[in-house]
Amino acid sequence: MEPVKFNRFRPGKKGLQKALGDLEAEIMELVWREKEVCVRDVHYQIGLERDIAYTTVMTVMCRLSEKGFLKKEKAGKMYLYRPALSKEEFHRSIAGSIISGLGNELAKASLAYFIDNLPETDETSLAELEELIKAKRKKLNDQ
Repeated sequence: MEPVKFNRFRPGKKGLQKALGDLEAEIMELVWREKEVCVRDVHYQIGLERDIAYTTVMTVMCRLSEKGFLKKEKAGKMYLYRPALSKEEFHRSIAGSIISGLGNELAKASLAYFIDNLPETDETSLAELEELIKAKRKKLNDQ
């Protein structure tokens, strides 16, 4: 999977807002939840919380589609939007972009930091990391 391209990383923000704008993140969460939406549906849902122009929602959804985050398909006179990646795939891709951006010289330090900062009770994550390392070693040995 190719890492997601994004222009900024805001570590002080919550969730997707670390990598996406606030409205982009809100739209992506809604699309993941609903699986398939049109601009009208998204505008209505967001409009329940705040005053926002229909054209603003439409523009942001078009841009998310251009960035490859949403798939856009013509359905009669409107477009339907679906996520291009699952939420988990999106998170992995963002993490990949961040680590790639750090470069090889910081990759080992980054991995050590993540492992050191796992909660003591997170045995599942440690087991998953162990399996990933085993799979990587096997792939290297098979080459």
